[in-house]
Amino acid sequence: MIDSADHVTHALPVTVATRLHFSDGKSRAIFTVDLVQDLLGDWVLTQAWDGAEGRSAVRRVVVEGHEQGLQMLQKIARHKERLGFRQVHLYHVG
Repeated sequence: MIDSADHVTHALPVTVATRLHFSDGKSRAIFTVDLVQDLLGDWVLTQAWDGAEGRSAVRRVVVEGHEQGLQMLQKIARHKERLGFRQVHLYHVG
């Protein structure tokens, strides 16, 4: 909940954000896909490339909802795997 004291702001319908990382295993290039809900309640799909030789790019698109965002994320993951990329885990907590 953001703030219940003023009885105007309401809890956001936040569900879990999703982040996937992909690597081709050959170079140090990483491709990241994020699906997050922004402060206005919109779902945003972000694709980021952190390539070898310092090249990088970011692309963001607002999607109609969480389900559509998950479908797009799955489609991107399948496409990356067909290109030879594999999902990697960059962070370990615990």
